[in-house]
Amino acid sequence: MFLWKRVKEMFNAYIERLAKENEKNLAGGRLDCCKLNKGNVKQKR
Repeated sequence: MFLWKRVKEMFNAYIERLAKENEKNLAGGRLDCCKLNKGNVKQKR
């Protein structure tokens, strides 16, 4: 049981680091793909 608990803790720590890195890179804004898709929708009309 200890092994699985440790694996879960490591995975959660990885997810937290990934979330912090994404927040830093995106600065809380939209992803570029969202902006691109929104522009493509306007062009089709």
